Amino acid sequence: MRLLNTKMAYLPVAALIVSGSSLFAAPSVSAVGPPVAKSEITQDSAQASQLLEEVRSIAYNLSRDAATLESFRLGRLTWQSHADQLTLAKQHINAIGTRLENLQAIRDTAAPWQQQAIDAIVPAAVQLASRTEDAINHLNDNPRHLFAPEYTSHLSAIASNADQMKQSVDVFLELAGTEKKLDNLRERVADVES
Repeated sequence: MRLLNTKMAYLPVAALIVSGSSLFAAPSVSAVGPPVAKSEITQDSAQASQLLEEVRSIAYNLSRDAATLESFRLGRLTWQSHADQLTLAKQHINAIGTRLENLQAIRDTAAPWQQQAIDAIVPAAVQLASRTEDAINHLNDNPRHLFAPEYTSHLSAIASNADQMKQSVDVFLELAGTEKKLDNLRERVADVES
């Protein structure tokens, strides 16, 4: 029995991989074109924050499930157990991929910290998708070789990349929260001084 077709299952993240060159390019600055309205920037910034919160939530679950998957390399579990856990990871990665596609679409009108967050998360997501796909392919081709160094390396990388992504999103959202608190304090100081 084989896992679900990985070509279809990785569609959102595959789009990230295929368009990878544009993901890492600096945002294009055009001297020609309509100016972006402040309300559009505010709306996109709010949407970006919501999407980043969703990525954080999914990344938390992914990190937990990836750690469980990594622990499988130490036990005597069946390949079906591995397949089930890889499927969970794949579902989380695809959910993150969908949100990252949406974030990429509004990147240029997002707040600077959000742009930095997107730029930091996308490479981790691409690497995570690649390693997960490699693990699935190994399991499909060699279901009895669960302790092969190549496979266990994929499991470790999945766990490491998932944790890195979770921490990265946490740091950027914490930064945003701290900046908001700082802005509120500045407003309070201005109110006291006036």
